[in-house]
Amino acid sequence: MAFTSLPSVTIRTSISCPTMLLPDNVNSPPNINKGQRNLRDFTVPNAATLITPQEQPPTAAAPRYHVAWTSVPQERWQGHLHVQGHIPLWLKGTYLRNGPGVWHIGEHNFRHLFDGYATVVNLRFENGELVGGHRQLESEAYRSAKKNQKLCYREFSEVPKAANFLAYVGELATLFSGASLTDNANTGVVRLSDGRVVCLTETQKGSIVIEPETLETLGKFEYSDSLGGILHSAHPIVTDHEFLTLLPDLLKPGYLVVRMEPGSNERRVIGRVDCRGGPSPGWVHSFPVTQHYVVVPEMPLRYCAQNLLRAEPTPLYKFEWHPHSKAFMHVMCKTSGNIVASVEVPLFVTFHFINAYEERDQDGRLTAVIADCCEHNADASILDKLRMHNLRSFNGQDVLPDARVGRFRIPLDGSPYGTLEAALDPNEHGRGMDMCSINPNYLGKKYRYAYACGAQRPCNFPNTLTKLDFEKKKAKNWHHEGAVPSEPLFVARPGATEEDDGVVISIISERNGEGYALLLDGSTFEEIARAKFPYGLPYGLHGCWVPKA
Repeated sequence: MAFTSLPSVTIRTSISCPTMLLPDNVNSPPNINKGQRNLRDFTVPNAATLITPQEQPPTAAAPRYHVAWTSVPQERWQGHLHVQGHIPLWLKGTYLRNGPGVWHIGEHNFRHLFDGYATVVNLRFENGELVGGHRQLESEAYRSAKKNQKLCYREFSEVPKAANFLAYVGELATLFSGASLTDNANTGVVRLSDGRVVCLTETQKGSIVIEPETLETLGKFEYSDSLGGILHSAHPIVTDHEFLTLLPDLLKPGYLVVRMEPGSNERRVIGRVDCRGGPSPGWVHSFPVTQHYVVVPEMPLRYCAQNLLRAEPTPLYKFEWHPHSKAFMHVMCKTSGNIVASVEVPLFVTFHFINAYEERDQDGRLTAVIADCCEHNADASILDKLRMHNLRSFNGQDVLPDARVGRFRIPLDGSPYGTLEAALDPNEHGRGMDMCSINPNYLGKKYRYAYACGAQRPCNFPNTLTKLDFEKKKAKNWHHEGAVPSEPLFVARPGATEEDDGVVISIISERNGEGYALLLDGSTFEEIARAKFPYGLPYGLHGCWVPKA
């Protein structure tokens, strides 16, 4: 099935223009498998390409809210960005960032950060120059909402309003098959080893292939296996050699650990972990790996089928907090699928694991697995703090729940208990911690540095960029009053021998409605360049780097 392109209008001097009504007969994107491409030239030298949506949020010049929490004011744009400072000539490739960018449809306003329709941003670096842009992801959920001017699929906290009771019962029937769940892939974006770029969320159907330079939606990524299920980890582990992810089993509580080979759409089971506590699996938004093991977290914040059925969200949305079910960490061998350790650990809440590695004694014997995460002090209220009302109504009070770098030590000597402690003093990064990245060459290995979003208090959301040094147990912080930075992504310099030799890329949303791309030196953490967008972008979640071939 062909994907119908959208009309565009070229604006050479301003981003302001009359509203354009977009066609309602946009076809569903085709299924995309290896080798299939349908690319269109979207490069517009010395000009900006702009499409405005039917519903215009407040303009960047006079935002009603902080621009970080305001819907993007047009459906797509691309143009050259003026660079202040110096972009290293070795930096050649495309930075991609995915995240929710539209929080309203028709007269309906979404309630939670995770509900917004996906907006993909790119920054194309070459020869010290920069071309930037963004584009709405053409998911079925977004197209249907745009056509009908109402919510049509179940989002993170939103449920379509049924016309009557029979319609509600029918919608529940489709819920169990996954048909009524969103494919709004607004969480992450990954580059597979064969070059395909996929946007992801926690529903398996929300796996959508895009073209990284034009940001065009190419189609659904269809898994060719028969593993079934409706959910998976939003953050797979992707390397040049494999694709690893977790599939939670809601019926017989546990997790399938699966692998997909390069160039394939078929996932194969490595092994299974059965839950040791609770009525259902713990939420597995992300997980870490070492060189030889997959670490499967079992968090007491567990999936809840009853909450999934509700028309109105609970404070924990699709989850329930079960502290009496305890918390566990499981370690599985990548090769055999055998579980080599399953230990009880202190209660924890995390969205994002940072990295893991194998600990050895002086004689080289393997003694433990170390796993680091952004840990919210076992406080599940962080989910409710991400409601749009909370984010938009900051009044100067310090309401962001504390967080730390939680370091698990999982012994491999048969001991039944593991430990969880802070890897460094949380005051080093303002007791805020999330959205981490590392040098990808150190994935699964012992490492020294991580880059994250921290806090300068008072705040209601992470508002700094921070470089963490686990050896010195110190942090360096970048902060600009009123700015909201997105996840810092580290890009290593080709041929580098030092772990922090590279640059850190983030996109900054400013309180005055403006925004810019920011480059920091990975070693000194000093600013080396910035490039202002002609408008402020809303907050984004996760990104990836696509090197230039």
